[in-house]
Amino acid sequence: MKRRYMTLAIVLAGAGVALCIGVVATQRLGDDEVTVSIDQVPAPVKTALLAQGGTINEIEMETENGQTVYEAEVVVNGKVVDVAVSPDGTVLGAESDDEDEANDADDEEDQDDEVQVSLAEVPEAVKATILNEAAGAEIKEIEKETENGQVLYSAELVGDGQEVGIEVAPDGKLLGKEVEDEDDDK
Repeated sequence: MKRRYMTLAIVLAGAGVALCIGVVATQRLGDDEVTVSIDQVPAPVKTALLAQGGTINEIEMETENGQTVYEAEVVVNGKVVDVAVSPDGTVLGAESDDEDEANDADDEEDQDDEVQVSLAEVPEAVKATILNEAAGAEIKEIEKETENGQVLYSAELVGDGQEVGIEVAPDGKLLGKEVEDEDDDK
């Protein structure tokens, strides 16, 4: 009889330990990943996420290796894009579901994403830089690109017999400018 109680006590003790481990693990997971609203994120994160354009479906605040990262699921032009942003507003990466599939097929190949956008769809700082650089020239095309995990905007401007290509960071900084005479294309 004592043996039966002893076995029962050991089994119950083991179950209790397993239950405690499960509770601690679940609590730790809850601490590492929390769903938040756009109003709960720091202002720089909010600005960076809204600059992506589209609709924000979900934002998760995660702690990875002691670093906080905000990951958002954004729908842009019908594509789901996962965007990672640091608390200071730096976009750490943006990856569309199409890229996930391409990366699964070939992890070695870098995927760059380009989407044509209107002037009204770009952040105000980018809009100001494009308009300043255009200085009355026609804005033929604007593209939002993800290059090596970094978002940038490129614009093609035409005026005074020249075609000008510019690249602009989301904060409005002019990253590059290339001037080509239209006669060179012929």
